[in-house]
Amino acid sequence: MQYLHMRKAIGLLLALAFYIGGSHTALAAGTASGTSIDNTATVDYQVGGIDQTQLTSNTASFVVDNRVDLTVAESAGTYVDVIPGSTVQVLTFTVTNDGNETQDFALSAAAGSDPFGGADNFDATNVNVYVEDGTTGGYQPAEDTATFIDELAADASVTVYIVADIPASQSNGDIAAYTLTADAHDAGGAGVLGAETTATAGGNTAGVDVVLGDAAGDTDLANAGDHSATGAYQVTTASLTVNKSVVVVDDPFNGTTDPKAIPGATMQYTISVENTSGTTDATSVVVVDAPPGNTTYSAGTIELDAVGKSDADDADEADWNVTNAGAVTVTIPTLAAGATATITFQVTID
Repeated sequence: MQYLHMRKAIGLLLALAFYIGGSHTALAAGTASGTSIDNTATVDYQVGGIDQTQLTSNTASFVVDNRVDLTVAESAGTYVDVIPGSTVQVLTFTVTNDGNETQDFALSAAAGSDPFGGADNFDATNVNVYVEDGTTGGYQPAEDTATFIDELAADASVTVYIVADIPASQSNGDIAAYTLTADAHDAGGAGVLGAETTATAGGNTAGVDVVLGDAAGDTDLANAGDHSATGAYQVTTASLTVNKSVVVVDDPFNGTTDPKAIPGATMQYTISVENTSGTTDATSVVVVDAPPGNTTYSAGTIELDAVGKSDADDADEADWNVTNAGAVTVTIPTLAAGATATITFQVTID
């Protein structure tokens, strides 16, 4: 009977010791890799109703292995609007170390598929990847110069930028998608990218093993030690169309009644400039028109949207033979999306 009581006591004590030794509050990344977890059990018992000396088991130990995990997330959640010919345009991402050990991360950018439902149809130029250094928020060329993530602690995040130039030839609505991939590397010391982190083959060893526990990203597979996400540029620009026409205003014989284009006749040119984009204003629109040979400009005849303008270099939007020699020049400060500006001037046939 005493033997049975001792066995029950030992069982209860072992269960209690396991519960106490096994319960802890875990961070998102879990216990740091390399941590040695030690555990012992104690046994109290009696013989003939008399307490005996407590027994202590040997120490059972194991080392926490390295669970490699990371997340790359695109920050905007929509297109980043860009203008043709613009430089240093930025897609922003967040890279998080979801593992349980400090890691370096190699970074790369590649053309991808539009994540927002459109179709990628052009490539940006001068594409580079940089890491936010924490001095000033947002991409700062003089500050954010690192090209890999250095010593990112478990549970920590850092901002990463894809920076590129947009070709001047792109049209409104064009899309360029880019995927950022972060690949886990061993912590190589400050300023040094360590070797690529690889999984430990075979069974559990006594040392710190490596398990790749990452999910699949936009272009990478699960459990491969990397993760990816995609952002996209979308060209947003004014789209201008221009049309020019000419009519006879009067001639020396017929006046304004059925005039003909004969020497001495007055001809009126009309130039219509329309912003057909529907979304983006055009600014600093400059229209230059030099009257053709065999004609002479008729002084004081420039109009913009039916409002007369002077020929002089003054405060209004137009001039003759000043900004451009031998030409009418009209500057439209802003041509709103969907709007049309109409310019007229007259010449006399020589």
